[in-house]
Amino acid sequence: MHSMKIIFVFGLALTFVSADIVGGITELSGDDLKEAEVTLNKSLSKLASGDGPNYKLGKIIKATRQIVAGTKYVYDVELIEGSKTKVCNVVIVSQPWLENGIEVTFNCPDGQVVKRHSV
Repeated sequence: MHSMKIIFVFGLALTFVSADIVGGITELSGDDLKEAEVTLNKSLSKLASGDGPNYKLGKIIKATRQIVAGTKYVYDVELIEGSKTKVCNVVIVSQPWLENGIEVTFNCPDGQVVKRHSV
């Protein structure tokens, strides 16, 4: 009977470790990484058509997702601005139920920029 409890608890723990847990950070790959790339490109396009910054995505080095009060994506990316390429950390917090519910934070070698836009 005792061994059945241990197996049950172990199985339950394994289930939580392998699933996306609310608040847990998940490194992205495959289709999840493609979805994150689409999200980033949409924000870059939206900001470029407004008051900037005017970046294009070079490549994603690493991306994670965290489910919080919305969705938080954290990217290490190469961004292209004109003829220059720089490596930046970009954070997108999406709360689509709010007006201007997308907040994008660019942490680049030349400083930090925080912008908001609608969905």
